[in-house]
Amino acid sequence: MESDVRARWGKDTLKYAVSPIICLLPIVFLTGFAGDFGRFDIKPEFVVGVTSVYLILSGFYLTLCQRHRKNAAVAVGFITNGMMLIFFSVAFKSGIFFNFLGFSVAIVGIVTGISAATPSGESLFARKIDRIIPYSVGMAELQKIIDAIPFPCVFMERVKDGGEQIVAYNSQMLENFELGKKDILGKTLDSLVTMVRGTNRVIYSGEEWDVKRTVRGRQILVMFSPILRSKEASTIEVFDAIDVATGLYVAGFMKYKAKSDIESVNRGKRKLSAVLLKLTFPPGVEAGITEDERKLAEVIFGRVVGKSIRVCDSGYRTNDDEVLLVMPDTPSSGSKVVISRILAGMKSAAAVECPQCSKAIINFADRDYIGSIDLPSYDKMLSELSVAFYKKYPDLTSGA
Repeated sequence: MESDVRARWGKDTLKYAVSPIICLLPIVFLTGFAGDFGRFDIKPEFVVGVTSVYLILSGFYLTLCQRHRKNAAVAVGFITNGMMLIFFSVAFKSGIFFNFLGFSVAIVGIVTGISAATPSGESLFARKIDRIIPYSVGMAELQKIIDAIPFPCVFMERVKDGGEQIVAYNSQMLENFELGKKDILGKTLDSLVTMVRGTNRVIYSGEEWDVKRTVRGRQILVMFSPILRSKEASTIEVFDAIDVATGLYVAGFMKYKAKSDIESVNRGKRKLSAVLLKLTFPPGVEAGITEDERKLAEVIFGRVVGKSIRVCDSGYRTNDDEVLLVMPDTPSSGSKVVISRILAGMKSAAAVECPQCSKAIINFADRDYIGSIDLPSYDKMLSELSVAFYKKYPDLTSGA
């Protein structure tokens, strides 16, 4: 806290120290005493021009101060004072030293201005898409992603002093750790749960939880999974349960969750539709698509798919860069509606945030089933969809 106050005080002091309004009279007297007050040898037209520039820059300086753009205000102050030093040293014939001093002060201002306008390395890194949650994702979307994770979790960011504070959490976190509706935003994780020393586990209310931390840059995702689980569930990597960039489940969790959906449909003899989709680019276009553009298109595609299905439906990213949709209580007509939504969503994304999406092709194959009559096991269902998909698109090849 004390260091922050000092840094803030230092910036404010420098801002006022280089204020063109405060520095003008000292510059006039300094150059006048060093030269000759009586020999003001500058044409009136030039004086009017310099005065106009001075007033404009001073107004710009005051505007930046009002908007709390301290670094930019300091830069404008240096540039203005440097120009005034050069002008009055020439006007009063104060000597080359003051010309050089004014030039140097102006250069310092230009460098400071460039520094204020250039994003820091951290800001540049923030524009990359290979992070836990891209910065383009707003708080509402972030909350949806966090809520979709089937385990207690919190999303944190590093602050200036090196600490970590919670910026989002899901309802599972509140329920499993009995936090109620307490406001935990802005707090540290240590204030909520206590780690077992020397391990990556937490014991709470007699239950033992495994803690999985994923850190990228300033972002930290912490997830908790119960230690005592069924053998099948315990083989799943907690963080692999969901692709947090898109909100879709990934291959590490797909088999477990899809089996549960199929078993539920079979018990009630209900309908189920499944769709296998893949985003591709035509051969002539693919050569001109960069790796970053491809990644962005895949992220946008995943998000569009996630927004096109219901909460009770499940979307998965397979190991072959496909997307599998499992939709209980949905006939074939319902899956056609979902596919239409996805195509319309990609068209909208191409117009707003992902121009390369307009060049993409959405390939798909769909099947519908009735529970306990023709609904096969998960492995067979995925196999049938894959065969139908690659029969429909023989030019594509699976990763198998």
